[in-house]
Amino acid sequence: MKFWTEADKLRDKLNLHARGELYSNYSLMPISWFRVGGCAEILFVPKDEEDLKYFLSRKPEGIPITIIGGASNLLIRDYGIPGIVIILGKAFNYINLIEDKRINIGASVPNKKISNFALKNNLQGFSFLNTIPGTLGGSIKMNAGAYGSEIKDILYSTKFIDTSGNIKKKSIADIKYKYRTTDISDKMICVSSILEGGFAGKDDIKQEIEKFKFLRNTTQPIKERTGGSTFKNTENKKAWELIRDAECDKLAIGGAMISQRHSNFIINKGNASAYDIELLGETIIERVKKKTGIKLEWEIKRMGLGPEVTL
Repeated sequence: MKFWTEADKLRDKLNLHARGELYSNYSLMPISWFRVGGCAEILFVPKDEEDLKYFLSRKPEGIPITIIGGASNLLIRDYGIPGIVIILGKAFNYINLIEDKRINIGASVPNKKISNFALKNNLQGFSFLNTIPGTLGGSIKMNAGAYGSEIKDILYSTKFIDTSGNIKKKSIADIKYKYRTTDISDKMICVSSILEGGFAGKDDIKQEIEKFKFLRNTTQPIKERTGGSTFKNTENKKAWELIRDAECDKLAIGGAMISQRHSNFIINKGNASAYDIELLGETIIERVKKKTGIKLEWEIKRMGLGPEVTL
């Protein structure tokens, strides 16, 4: 595992501007759903929104900033992430009803918690979130979705702090949303959002949640070490169909393999490296393109440094 030799010095310098928790050479492997990856040079968990704002406004120039949410749809490379990694902790884990159909939610609230809160308040439109791992902040950034619904369908407005410490508020009209992507810059950190649904009977909402949970539990490898759907679906075909048609559905490299339950899921059999997983993904992309002429796009976000992946 790679360690950052100047990390302690950088932590001591940054500690002058932080009330929250600061760590040097912090292993990110335990929080990764794949259970792979190296260290964050610096990990910062802000005490609250003002702490985050002040810290970002005082940090030295030129230090890269990386934000991590639930680390579910994420591949952290083996050499780790340079600079400052920020994880929003319990200070951003709040949820409250502000109007009849609107909920104000902190960015570190798990998607499942949002769905359950909506159920208690007879709000429809949130059921799909019950099946999506991760937290609200990441879902806003990537336009998370499932079963025909996306976060953009229920987003009213969102609040960001940029990497210079400035607050930015955006309505849904200010953000360009596409399938599993947005135009939100990596320099913008989502700290909270207001979501808006409609009214429905509690029994109807509960029935919808149970339907989605059944579909997920019976078709996806939810008990494996995985990062969720590996590739985005294309306009005309599902990613898993393209993987199957290219005869990649039984492919394995090192400790990484294609799930036998769902071929658009790569799983860590227990001894995989991030390199194994990324190499397997790139191999699938090449084989699918050669067989079908279609180039798959990663849905999993890859970040950090690691061995160069070459085919």
